[in-house]
Amino acid sequence: MLVLHSHIPYVKRQGRWPFGEVWLYEAMAETYIPLVKTWLQLREEGIRAPVTISLSPPLIEQFNSKYIREEFIVYLKEREKAAFLDEKYYLSSSNKELARIANFYSRFYRDTRRDFIVGFNKDLIKSLKELEKSGDIEVITTAVTHAYLPLLDKVSLERQIVLGKKVFYKNFGQEPKGFWLPECAYFKGIEDILIDNGFRYFYVDSHAIEGGNPLGVYSYGCSETGIEIETFKNTGLTTYIPYKIKDKDIVVYGRNSIVSEQVWSAEYGYPGDKSYREFHMHSSRSGLKYWRVTDRLKGFDQKEYYNLDMAKATAKKHAQQFIDSLLTTTKKAQKLGVISPLMVACYDTELFGHWWWEGVDWLEYVVRIISKSKEINLVLPSELNMPNIEAQVFESSWGMGGKHYIWNNQETIWMWEIIKQASKEFHSIDRAILTTKDKQRAYKQALRELILLESSDWLFMVTNNTTSDYAMKRFFEHYTKFLRIMNSIKNNEIDINFIAWINKIEYEDDYLIWL
Repeated sequence: MLVLHSHIPYVKRQGRWPFGEVWLYEAMAETYIPLVKTWLQLREEGIRAPVTISLSPPLIEQFNSKYIREEFIVYLKEREKAAFLDEKYYLSSSNKELARIANFYSRFYRDTRRDFIVGFNKDLIKSLKELEKSGDIEVITTAVTHAYLPLLDKVSLERQIVLGKKVFYKNFGQEPKGFWLPECAYFKGIEDILIDNGFRYFYVDSHAIEGGNPLGVYSYGCSETGIEIETFKNTGLTTYIPYKIKDKDIVVYGRNSIVSEQVWSAEYGYPGDKSYREFHMHSSRSGLKYWRVTDRLKGFDQKEYYNLDMAKATAKKHAQQFIDSLLTTTKKAQKLGVISPLMVACYDTELFGHWWWEGVDWLEYVVRIISKSKEINLVLPSELNMPNIEAQVFESSWGMGGKHYIWNNQETIWMWEIIKQASKEFHSIDRAILTTKDKQRAYKQALRELILLESSDWLFMVTNNTTSDYAMKRFFEHYTKFLRIMNSIKNNEIDINFIAWINKIEYEDDYLIWL
């Protein structure tokens, strides 16, 4: 079971480069468009490649934004021009090797622009709906702003789930079957809220079911320094089978540690191979990336030029190695008594193409090999029956340390205090005082600022410390907007100046403007 979790925070009109909209545009160009294009091509060839795709509501809303669609085209043109100028520069410097790579980038961005405008008609959601209708993918939802659910108060938690479901229904015209817990963060009792909202299944990390030591970080880009590692009691259970949560009518799938480690591991995962493109090194002229990993322990001054043919050959080799590993793991599971073992492979979608440039090619090679295999097949969760075996699940996440540390630590305690205070403030409002349309409009905007404040992304970035300035800026901006709105409502200060200001805020933070 291949599960891809897709999420970018709501960055529309919230900065362009190096932090903000560029994150979304990079992911669209390098991950989402190549991935959907590949799955459409496989379907065209008659190759069924069932995959479960979690789409976060912020991502869906941004995909549907006319502004984002047009600005994405501008971005692609800028990248194409930068590559063209690089090619001219390298040719004039007699550096044919880098000129060839620049030419590749120029064609890549040109073709991506053509595919987006002509092939997708600027509408990725429509293509995803087509793939789901044909049974090639199963799309599921997550929390409305990807909040870290275990640490929210109950009302805020329920709202995150309910609104996430509403965004999905609005765009796909049907109830979502599954729910992706942001950061695979589970606590006992959340299954009741999921059941109340009609969800049939969710996913957790391997140690939530099996116990033992957590594997490590699975949201790309986080450091291990100073992490508090949780240890979980061994349960004797396995992730080779799904479970029914004890006394509940909902299924939990555990991420398989072996198949995840092969791809994610910073030490021996595929993306760190010497042949693949180096993510962290880019040209000071254009920002384009011309080097390969070479040796992950070597400095940038020792990196060698990227070789497209070498990288593709390595991706093919790694795809076959992955399949061989699945077969070996299957035999081991069968020796343990599991006749038809299920291996759940959960990844952030953005790993493929964005972080790992060759990742989408690798996925395609894997799918093509599986399509010819008599021993392995891909499966969707809706194709499986409700299991008979029950399990209790540990409170946990897929973050480094295995529990809440990445999102709740000395660097982020003050953020949680603000989130809790803001939630308390919002829920204290007596709706009877919302007697005018302007007050009701302001109240709705306060809700938007509150749920944007709750996003787990700001907490992760502050802990990670690489984009903490941007994260704190966003966090404080949403909070100060929220405070002004709440004070204006309570003090009945809805005057001309406030209306002019709220017009501006609705433009800046127009998330779920239809709600």
